Amino acid sequence: MGGSVIFDIAFSLLVALFWLRWFRKKDKYEKEPERLIFLAFFSGVLATIPSVLLERFLRLHDQSSTIILRDLFLSFLWVGIVEEFFKYLAVRLTVYRSKQFNEVMDGMIYMISAALGFAAAENVGYMLGFGYSVGFPRAILSYLAHISFSAILGYYMAKAKIEGSKNWLWVGFIFAISLHCLYNSFLVAGTVKSSGGFLLLGLMIWVFGLICTLILIKKAQSVSPFRAAHILPRRFTRTCYACRKTISSKALICHHCGESIPLDEENLTLKA
Repeated sequence: MGGSVIFDIAFSLLVALFWLRWFRKKDKYEKEPERLIFLAFFSGVLATIPSVLLERFLRLHDQSSTIILRDLFLSFLWVGIVEEFFKYLAVRLTVYRSKQFNEVMDGMIYMISAALGFAAAENVGYMLGFGYSVGFPRAILSYLAHISFSAILGYYMAKAKIEGSKNWLWVGFIFAISLHCLYNSFLVAGTVKSSGGFLLLGLMIWVFGLICTLILIKKAQSVSPFRAAHILPRRFTRTCYACRKTISSKALICHHCGESIPLDEENLTLKA
């Protein structure tokens, strides 16, 4: 039993770290510090505790084929609200105020980190309760679903912070919760009623969420304030003496660490 628990935890964490590494590569222009990434990740793990407690208030007891679709939808609407809210809090109460949270992509990366912590903890519970036949498929379906829901919320969360408009946060919550609710509802309805149509709808929501996530990642990359320093020829760039990252040769303040850098004290990179 002890070996099984260790395997379940190790497997769930390794899958989460695999997806985290893959999505971190999308943060091309100013990578977030690992300590903040893992702070968000383990906050996501802790977010499963209040989520599970609150979800117990509204749970479907009748898992027969006579289940009412309206009740199923309302149940998973509650689940979507609870889980997306606590994943949001995992970021909002930890890394949100950091000076490193300074572009739209950061919101996506930190929310993905929290989502993967949440998904890993959730997967351990499913593997312990239902075995590998459930845990292994969830390593793709559930992990990527949590990633897409939270990445979308993270995009609008960051826009709300940077642009100073809370309306964007509401857009993110509505978008993420709607996808979460529909995805869960269709998959469970398809499983309970043995309906290929509902399962296909659930899969379509899953694919749609991933496509939206990849589109928003591209948009976040295109509006990154740090993009210019990476596409300039080397003769127009220099290195910040404090953080050793690339900045424009004309910059007097490092946009990575905020350090003031007088022009005459800089080592200009003049190589073509």
